[in-house]
Amino acid sequence: MGLFGNKIIGITLLAILVVRLIVVRNPRLILMSIAAAGSFMVAATIVNASLKATFPERLTNQQLKVYPDMLKTNGASFSYVGQLQNKPHHLVFYGRFKSQYQMRQVVNSKRPVLLTVSGKISDFTPATNVNQFDMQSYYHHQKVVKVFTIDDNYAIKYPQKLTMVDRIHQLRSEFNHYCATLPKTLRIYAMGLISGSRQSDFFDEMTGVKRLGLLHVFSISGMHVYYFLAIVGQLLGWLRLPKYYKAVIELACIAGYFVFSGGSPGLFRAVVMAVIAIVNSLFRIGLSRLDVWSLCLMINLILLPEAMFLMGVQLSYGLSLGLIVSDKFSYVKQTVFTNLLTIPILLFHVYEWHLLSVAINLIVLPLFGKVIFPLVITGVLVGVMMPVLVQPIDWVLRLFNDSLNWVSGLPGMVTYGKPSLIVVILALLLTFGFVIKKAHPKGLMISLCLLYVSTFLVIHFPTQGEVSMFDIGQGDSFLIRTPFNKTVTLIDTGGKVDFSNHAWERGTPNYQAKRLSINYLKSMGISRIDYLCVSHQDADHCGDLPAFIKEMKIKNILIPLGMDHNPNFMKRIAGRNPATKVIPVNDEMRVPDLPLSIFHPYEMGKGENHDSMVLSGRFGGLNWLFTGDLDRPGEIDTLQRHPQLSTDVLKVGHHGSKTASDPQFISQVRPKFAWISAGRNNRYHHPNIETIETLQQAHIKIYNTQTQGMVRYVYRNNAGHFETVLHEHEGNA
Repeated sequence: MGLFGNKIIGITLLAILVVRLIVVRNPRLILMSIAAAGSFMVAATIVNASLKATFPERLTNQQLKVYPDMLKTNGASFSYVGQLQNKPHHLVFYGRFKSQYQMRQVVNSKRPVLLTVSGKISDFTPATNVNQFDMQSYYHHQKVVKVFTIDDNYAIKYPQKLTMVDRIHQLRSEFNHYCATLPKTLRIYAMGLISGSRQSDFFDEMTGVKRLGLLHVFSISGMHVYYFLAIVGQLLGWLRLPKYYKAVIELACIAGYFVFSGGSPGLFRAVVMAVIAIVNSLFRIGLSRLDVWSLCLMINLILLPEAMFLMGVQLSYGLSLGLIVSDKFSYVKQTVFTNLLTIPILLFHVYEWHLLSVAINLIVLPLFGKVIFPLVITGVLVGVMMPVLVQPIDWVLRLFNDSLNWVSGLPGMVTYGKPSLIVVILALLLTFGFVIKKAHPKGLMISLCLLYVSTFLVIHFPTQGEVSMFDIGQGDSFLIRTPFNKTVTLIDTGGKVDFSNHAWERGTPNYQAKRLSINYLKSMGISRIDYLCVSHQDADHCGDLPAFIKEMKIKNILIPLGMDHNPNFMKRIAGRNPATKVIPVNDEMRVPDLPLSIFHPYEMGKGENHDSMVLSGRFGGLNWLFTGDLDRPGEIDTLQRHPQLSTDVLKVGHHGSKTASDPQFISQVRPKFAWISAGRNNRYHHPNIETIETLQQAHIKIYNTQTQGMVRYVYRNNAGHFETVLHEHEGNA
């Protein structure tokens, strides 16, 4: 693991291995371990070399085979992971359909489609916000090396001859198209549990499954593979075939199922373990379940080493190992133990855990195997033969799903925050201690509880405060968090402006705040926002507001005076909690406990640029000024009404546009630092060179999300320092 940059995990695993070898003192085991370590080193070196392959900046008229069942679409946009013809490396392709007809040609096809494409090849954009979902690492861990942005597409053809893999994907497409004709809940369960497909409405309908930590049930994994093998074994048992023929057929079926169900890294573990178990039984090798697990892990590390960093793979291996080592436990004790194993992994990746998860798992897991899975398979079959029986089955599944959603809405969701890697490893070691015969369960439980509680307190009550500028592309979003999280204030949410001309091009809303700012807040243990200040109505400032309303507890939403009469904006906050107060403000208002003063607007407006809310406050010994998209006339008006206004840090108006940052305004407020939030290669060419020159002439140090990513000012009392994600520590203020 150290070969891929995670030295802590690598050193820990190596230490455990060395201690184990010293204790066992088995020469054969030592030789096997050395051989396995050597194989891993060679495989890792080869993988690293392939991931560093060089590509031309642009490729033209390349043929790409697309399996429609693997294509991800949202309106006119699509993405696909695949290979160009006669090219060995996997790329992720991004493009847009030229017409609705073209989209239907590809999406509705059941056969593989050949596209002739041209486009630009580039590296993945690294994560530019703290604790952001890292797309670069995610694809890197799956041996996907580059991004191919399609800018010219494409002749659509169909292959003359189909390979066996093509035919399996065609079968999967036909299955998914058939499922689309089933009632909604049955469709989601059938595609999720059988073919491993998740459509855009999966997480909207399955909120309970997500919040209660039951996603592992829907991640095609061990339970699904062994369920599938049990069905195959039953059918072959009726045929009374010799064991060798039976084993060959089982191996062929499981290989086909691996392709049919999407071939995810998590599924790889279950399939390889099943293959080893079949061979072990056939040739009477005598491998134990732990031997099978260990051999599977070694194969995984050699063929797909970086997959071990993916949450799904970690859960797959962790749960399967937990079931093996706790096989003599009672059902209740084993379920509690395996749930304890998942907690540190889930907290490290998603930062939340529901207190009812263990109890729900105790009830749901046996119910899944004995009721839900058979019902889904029955529903799929009777949909063909007896459609009249589909509705009752869908009703039962809907009742089950609605019950999970209801339970997940009960109090108990803990936004824990992101524990350090050392804490995760300690928690896992302490949890595994419960299966050691000489261990003291009471002492282990006390130690585990103290570890979780102390980590929770450290995350939730930080002694430092911060003022942060999120890198959300072309837009604004700022966080002000005072020490011990006494108050949490957000200024704007960011959001994308949709330039699509037709409804079919837009697709479902994709709120990037979920993986950027909201993700960061949850990683810091923050689930509430005391004051959410919306500078004005533009989508790049408040377009992601619905995501915050859904994901966070918001006490107050502050808007410029008059924007509460703007119907377009009010639609954005229609789903807010009734307890959330909406407060229209002007420069004469003082909002209790708000750690900011309001300097604009001074009259009622619609929420346009010239109505932008201007906010000022003092944090960490510095004065701060946030101006939204206020234009030059508005800046001068603000100075006339508040002639003593000055600042140390200025959030540059309108993303650095020349319509803002009047030289007179800059000269009078006298900032030392300027923050600019603008998207890379944005269509407006922000920040404008004229604005940059104005700031440079005033000898102002500039922080720009385009080049530095997320910027944080971390402070304690009246001193602090600036940090940027792309350039690390920037020194004291």
